[in-house]
Amino acid sequence: MEQKDLNLDLMTLYAAKYDEARLKTVVFDDYLDPYLLFKDFFSVSTIDEHLLALKKMYRSAIRLTRIKAAPADVIFDRELFSCLLNAAWVIDQTGIRFAQTNVKYECVGQSGGALSSEKIARYLTDVEVADPYLGINTVFKEMDLQKLHLVLNEWLKLALCKNEFEEDYRGRRKLYKGIVKVFICCWLIYEGEIVSLNF
Repeated sequence: MEQKDLNLDLMTLYAAKYDEARLKTVVFDDYLDPYLLFKDFFSVSTIDEHLLALKKMYRSAIRLTRIKAAPADVIFDRELFSCLLNAAWVIDQTGIRFAQTNVKYECVGQSGGALSSEKIARYLTDVEVADPYLGINTVFKEMDLQKLHLVLNEWLKLALCKNEFEEDYRGRRKLYKGIVKVFICCWLIYEGEIVSLNF
């Protein structure tokens, strides 16, 4: 066997084994129902507090300033934000709306807070406000889930270490707006379809 063929075989073997290793990597998202995640997500903080934490992480990254207070909170927020992105993506990919599920009252928790209609209108169209599933679909049509996870990781690192990076992180505004839109759409679904079961 020639060296070139051996290298190709080795690269194929490495790729397969790395795929296996990634599957064995510790994952903090162990949810099997995306709507159950909403309950936990909004019991930790309100929608306004989540949006503020995301904004703080994003602003620290683009300004290259370090978050000094409670860095563990930033790490926890990033993990929680990733879980919500996964849940929204699963909802979009399966096309299963909450009304179509059998699990109902298990998903009901406390209210996720309130947002002004002006703030919602900054990120969602009227059609998306009326149908937040459409808003989630719009985000994932334009942006790849993996790219959203990668940008959250970048913001986390930049917010915690204040290193100079050559890449211009100001170009990440569209991704930031996409993540905010997902948060608001999930909140609208939670408040409109899940929390309302209490009444």
